[in-house]
Amino acid sequence: MANPWLRALRALPWAALLTKAPELARAADTVLSGTRSRQATSAAVDQLRNLTDRIEALENHDRLGAELLKQITDQVSALTTATEVLAARQRWLIAIGILALGLAILAVVLAL
Repeated sequence: MANPWLRALRALPWAALLTKAPELARAADTVLSGTRSRQATSAAVDQLRNLTDRIEALENHDRLGAELLKQITDQVSALTTATEVLAARQRWLIAIGILALGLAILAVVLAL
C-alpha cells in the first residue's frame, strides 16, 4: 500500500498550480495586508478608547470645576446679602446716634 501523502501529492494538478502561482501570491499578499490593516485598526480602536477615556476624565474635571464655581458664587451671593443687611443696620444706628446726640444737646441747653 502506497503512502497516502504520496497519493495526495500526485493527485494535485501541479501544472495548473504553477501557472496560477503569481495570482496565488497576490491573493496571499491581499490576505496578509488585510491582517495588517486589522492590526492597525485594532491599534486605532485602542487609541480611540484611550482618547475617549481622557475626554471623559476632562469632562468630569470640568463638571467638578463648574460645581465648585457654583458653590463659590452661592457663597459670594450670601456674603453680599449679609453685607447689605449690615450696611442697612449701620445706617439706622447712625441715624439713631445722631438723633440721640441732638436730644442730648437739647437737654443740656434746656438744663442751663
